[in-house]
Amino acid sequence: MPRTFPVSLADAFPTVAATWHPTRNGSLTPDRVGTGGPMMWWLCPAGHEWEETVISRRSLPKWKAGDVAACKECVGFKTRRVFPGCGCVKSVRIGTREAEHAKCFNCRTREFEENAPRIKAELSAAAKAAAGRAGKLLAAVRLPDGMPEGLAVEWRYWAAKHLQYAIAGEKVLGKAGETGRVLERVTAAAEHAVPSLEACAEAALRDGVLSIFGRAYWAEGWWHALGGELVPLQPASELEEFTGAFREVLTAWAEQWPDDRPVPGTTAAVTRSLTVMLRGFLQELAEEDGGRVYAELQVPVVPDGAGRYGRMDLLGWSPKGIPAVVVEIDSRPNLSSVQKLTFARDLGAVPVWVRFGAGPVEDIDGVAVVDARETVRALTERG
Repeated sequence: MPRTFPVSLADAFPTVAATWHPTRNGSLTPDRVGTGGPMMWWLCPAGHEWEETVISRRSLPKWKAGDVAACKECVGFKTRRVFPGCGCVKSVRIGTREAEHAKCFNCRTREFEENAPRIKAELSAAAKAAAGRAGKLLAAVRLPDGMPEGLAVEWRYWAAKHLQYAIAGEKVLGKAGETGRVLERVTAAAEHAVPSLEACAEAALRDGVLSIFGRAYWAEGWWHALGGELVPLQPASELEEFTGAFREVLTAWAEQWPDDRPVPGTTAAVTRSLTVMLRGFLQELAEEDGGRVYAELQVPVVPDGAGRYGRMDLLGWSPKGIPAVVVEIDSRPNLSSVQKLTFARDLGAVPVWVRFGAGPVEDIDGVAVVDARETVRALTERG
């Protein structure tokens, strides 16, 4: 039969072809597969047999020590092991955790998938029950001097979650030593949690975002919170220009609402609709300068009574040194928004407060306040 490939495995790698399994590859032979063939069976002179792709088989990693036809078991890189928990015989790498399990990886995976709902419920219950123990362990961790209290709170939330599930993993999944390993990781994370001014400045220029404990923060906000110099407030003319632009967009939003589209009938629905519309508006502005818009970006400000850092509804970022545009969307006045907006104002950003619903619209020095009550009322009355 003619060869299928211009260059077969037998021609290109004869020593590898010599380890081709004679009975477990069906009608395929080394002279009928190329050098990039699929998963096949192999047999070394010592009698070790295994599955491996042709590409992997003809490669030359360090463990082969120059012998492209080497067998992992013969050179001591892997060993054949009978897993007592499932009876499977597998080739496992010497010195790895896989060699310590009672069951092979495939059986463990299959068992986990079959029992996933039950295991998930048990893990969740065990994690909740571990809250007290996790709290005591974290209370003993000495946090770095000068760590902002707000960041310390965020660390405790983040670390507690990981530690509770580590404790649960030991109980439910039998992961011995997992609590100690996770405690070491979260302790090390605390030591390096406070970003430097240099890191904040670099992130502010890169994409405007700083990642801390898996949460996205306004990088320039952290720079300001850590002592970065204050920037002059935006001039009144600039704020008035943004106020006018937002009013025009709001008016168009209400007037051009499609007749076949349901009108938002609740405060939450109005807020969502406004957020989507204003995000698109900010995106158009940001894209002109190569920037982008973020929603729900964390900011290092702990509003009174909140306990944890707050979030900006919308933030338009530009990489060219143009001030960020920060937008809060509320149905009525609240102190939380005031604190976040004044923080943005003191940083030199353009803070915009879009307000609708009951209550007087209060002026905040240096903040563009947009009264959307009449616009929203006109829209909702259509419904």
